Amino acid sequence: MSKIGRKPTIVISLLLAISLIVSIIMFYCNNMAGEMSYLKTNPDIYAKISYFSFWWFLITFDIFAFIFYLSPIFIPIMTCYAFYEIYHSGYLTNIVQRDKYDNVLKKQIFKCWIKNLIIPLILIIFFIICMFIFPNGNVKPISFGETFVVANEYMGIINPYLFVVLHMLLLFLYGIFITNISLILNKYIKKFSLLVIAVFIIVMIIENFGNLILGPLVRNITGITRIANGFSVLNLLYLDGIPSLWWEFLWIIILNILTIIFIIKIYSNKEKVLNNYD
Repeated sequence: MSKIGRKPTIVISLLLAISLIVSIIMFYCNNMAGEMSYLKTNPDIYAKISYFSFWWFLITFDIFAFIFYLSPIFIPIMTCYAFYEIYHSGYLTNIVQRDKYDNVLKKQIFKCWIKNLIIPLILIIFFIICMFIFPNGNVKPISFGETFVVANEYMGIINPYLFVVLHMLLLFLYGIFITNISLILNKYIKKFSLLVIAVFIIVMIIENFGNLILGPLVRNITGITRIANGFSVLNLLYLDGIPSLWWEFLWIIILNILTIIFIIKIYSNKEKVLNNYD
């Protein structure tokens, strides 16, 4: 990892990890501390909590969920700050003197993409931690009266471990999509703070267009009710009321292909890129 982008990446990773740690501590203090605590006096509820449902609670209902809503802000900081510095400082020009332009660009973009593995890795680590806190691995029964007992509906349809893996893959692809938008805007926005804000605004525009226009339009044409929520970008984080997991993968792949096409178009001209970095 480039030293230029190491600090922002570490800071964001710690922020996400700390939010999950705080969630676990708060859960324990509010529900398990003391003989008269909620779960101590309601053993039937305690018995229903599995490490699947508790993990799902941590990442979709608690502090982490609120922070993750801001992912279009912290993902560019985590993944693209180094690329931004290399590009706008002119250091890219020095690098291409030692290697082919196409190779350099591919390596730099790949470094941005691969950093998106950090979030799934953090969530997998906390999934393992949840296995020690609530050893019960049964995702059923599901009681909608208690948020931390509810697992995602697809955990009951497919193997729950497979669901966790698929969800982590979706998050990785989602991160690449946000990173791609950042790389596209990097060509035109010279101040990093403005770039981050612009990424967030664009994602919100895509989100609202998908939810308010595209989704309802496709629903009316196809008659498929659940497709109305199928063009949400942020719903890739929470998987709430989605048409299907297959559709979510198709949707994020389409978004990534479109953004990659833009990246290729923007950065394909070596002379134009190297002469307009400042």
